[in-house]
Amino acid sequence: MPAKRKSTTDSNSFSQGIVPVGDVPGCTATLIYGKSGTGKTALASTWPKPMLVLDVQEHGTETIANIDGIDVRQVMDWETFEQGYWYLRNAETKYKSVVIDQISQLQSLGMAKIRADNSMEPSDTFSKRDWGQLSGIMQTWMLNYRDLWDRYHVCFIAHERSTAGDDEKEDQIDPSIGPKVMPSLASFINGAVSIIGNTFIRESYIETTVETGGKSKTKKTRQVEYRLRVGPHGLYTTKVRKPFESDLVIPESIVNPTFEKLQLIARGEEVTKRVVKKKE
Repeated sequence: MPAKRKSTTDSNSFSQGIVPVGDVPGCTATLIYGKSGTGKTALASTWPKPMLVLDVQEHGTETIANIDGIDVRQVMDWETFEQGYWYLRNAETKYKSVVIDQISQLQSLGMAKIRADNSMEPSDTFSKRDWGQLSGIMQTWMLNYRDLWDRYHVCFIAHERSTAGDDEKEDQIDPSIGPKVMPSLASFINGAVSIIGNTFIRESYIETTVETGGKSKTKKTRQVEYRLRVGPHGLYTTKVRKPFESDLVIPESIVNPTFEKLQLIARGEEVTKRVVKKKE
């Protein structure tokens, strides 16, 4: 059956929302995930200041305690998380960036909310319906926060999760590594953001020869690099949306990643060339 034609008023309302693609909000939405201690929060601290960090039961702000321009709000329950959105949406704040650290723990707050709403005991097992409700509220509020990118740069942080790739989940056949949240939420947030990066540490050893008393001795020096995977990968979930006309080959990873470096790649520019030019 063909759809019924609606009023001209509805058509006019729709057309008023059409804008040139270049006028779409220029702020970004990014997902950073990785193992503990691999530099997730430190990377997020390079986002434009002033910055508001929503610390969702993480208490991991020690590494950024001495950085100016960062405020923190502890989020210990779901109601506070919702209040944070309305504050950022409706108030005239000073902030340029918002960091949610982290959504893996936020899922636990969502589970607590579902239990309270359904009068469940802490020991009660989640039913398929409960998981569906959790997925619904998580996706709704992740999208709400993502859509703050008309005013702020938004950064989601998550722990890392690996899946073995079996037939237990219909939507997860191949092994993969991505954010530690339920599969339906992972698929949703992966599609909702413009940049997805995986933090990791790469170790290497440099051998040097030292002359002592006429004898040569080999010395090994351990080097540690903090990196962010951003290029296409067969196992890790990564993504950078860049201009269609750009022929830039996105690097496998970035050494000492920052917001600025990610923005260069998102604009289709090479990070190394820009760094060399700055040094000159």
